[in-house]
Amino acid sequence: SMLELVFAPCSPVAGSDKNWIAAPDEEIIEATLNELRRLFPTEIGPGAPGGGAKVEKSTVVRVPRSVYAAIPGRNKYRPSQTSPISNFVMAGDFASQKYLGSMEGAVLSGKLAAEVICDKAANRETKGIKPIHESVTAGEEEKAPIGAKGNYPIAFGGGQEGSGANVYHP
Repeated sequence: SMLELVFAPCSPVAGSDKNWIAAPDEEIIEATLNELRRLFPTEIGPGAPGGGAKVEKSTVVRVPRSVYAAIPGRNKYRPSQTSPISNFVMAGDFASQKYLGSMEGAVLSGKLAAEVICDKAANRETKGIKPIHESVTAGEEEKAPIGAKGNYPIAFGGGQEGSGANVYHP
């Protein structure tokens, strides 16, 4: 059977004592096997009949920017699926859920957003809106969004038509 594991980029700043992205393949494979032996002692390792499952082939693929480093305390900045706008629900790896910014996180967030939609359709209470962390709203002056220039739809991810000197915003 095939087994695939994903290591998030980890370093001391993220609470780890090891940078797994920089570790040699053999060390990653051995650490993985040790963890599997701990989790499944009757299936792999000395406690399993006949020594249990064996690794026939292994490959380590490093994609250091595939997920963000899970630095403690970052989840408080992720918005809930429920929003202050009654007909707007958020889903994506950026929204509040238990996984990192990943495909798994996006799928789980989509499921949570679907639950919000179903609850609203059935007139049930939702889990509510996650409070905004005070550091996001600190200060009295209004903050302009970074990267948004102008008041056109394109500044907020909307469409733009035409090109060159003939650009217009529907």
